[in-house]
Amino acid sequence: MPDPENKTISATESPALFDASPYVTRWMLYHKFANGKELDRPVNNRMDWGLKMQPLILQQAAEDMKLEVRPNETANYIRRGLLGYTSDGVINCPDRGPGALEVKCVFDFETWGRNWNSGQSVPRHYEIQLQQQMLVGDGERSFEWGLIAVLCCAEMHYFERKPIADFWRELRERAEDFFEDVDCLHEPDPFGLPQELSLLREVFPLLAASVLDLSNDPEHVKSSEMVSMYKHHKELATANAAAADELRGRLLALAKGNAQVLLPCGVNYRVKKSGRGLTIDPYVPDVPMPLPQRDGSVLNAG
Repeated sequence: MPDPENKTISATESPALFDASPYVTRWMLYHKFANGKELDRPVNNRMDWGLKMQPLILQQAAEDMKLEVRPNETANYIRRGLLGYTSDGVINCPDRGPGALEVKCVFDFETWGRNWNSGQSVPRHYEIQLQQQMLVGDGERSFEWGLIAVLCCAEMHYFERKPIADFWRELRERAEDFFEDVDCLHEPDPFGLPQELSLLREVFPLLAASVLDLSNDPEHVKSSEMVSMYKHHKELATANAAAADELRGRLLALAKGNAQVLLPCGVNYRVKKSGRGLTIDPYVPDVPMPLPQRDGSVLNAG
């Protein structure tokens, strides 16, 4: 749960500082803190059932691990410096004292195998979440240990973790750098990932007849290649739909609301409105054009 007062980066948001979040990017996080944009996470039945199962998982973790478990029934948010979190619960061990607890629910073995390596590893963003909870601790003191409790298809799995001092230091530094960027209005570039598309349309509404001319910028030869790849994948239709959709997002991010983008090598594309949102209409010359180099010279692509 994010900070209701918007003063700190929550444990669910901080993976974005490491480009590790499947839900939020650093660009999205910037617009939340700089411009008050709401970051809506996708809601589905699995998430609903995960929340319903959480009290049972907490109870089972207490029994299996012989620990005292205090559920966070009031959704209390804990802050320390620029970081914070809403815990699933706090665990207490007679030998180690209080610790952080992260509860997860996995409903199928395909997800378990793909995202959790069948129990051999924990997804990176969950590791970051738990480390942040241990760092913030009770708001005054850090916790010396943490536990990830996972219910997968009626079986419990546990992953104990200790503090990683170097990571804690980097987490603090990245949070400080992020808020400095917000204060200076230094907006990072969007990646064009699927989770950004809704906010991209809001932040950069399509401007009719506007043109973004990057045709003389050697840095964007790679953008010309991206348009060519997009055109190729679209022509292959269904087989490459996923790849084309990924490139569509990246090209929309590059356009930033402009209706046309001119790129090196004679490549350009138009952004158009359609029934499914915004589409890309690419143009790639049949004859290769000379490629501009960083020193201003050209390389004959033929």
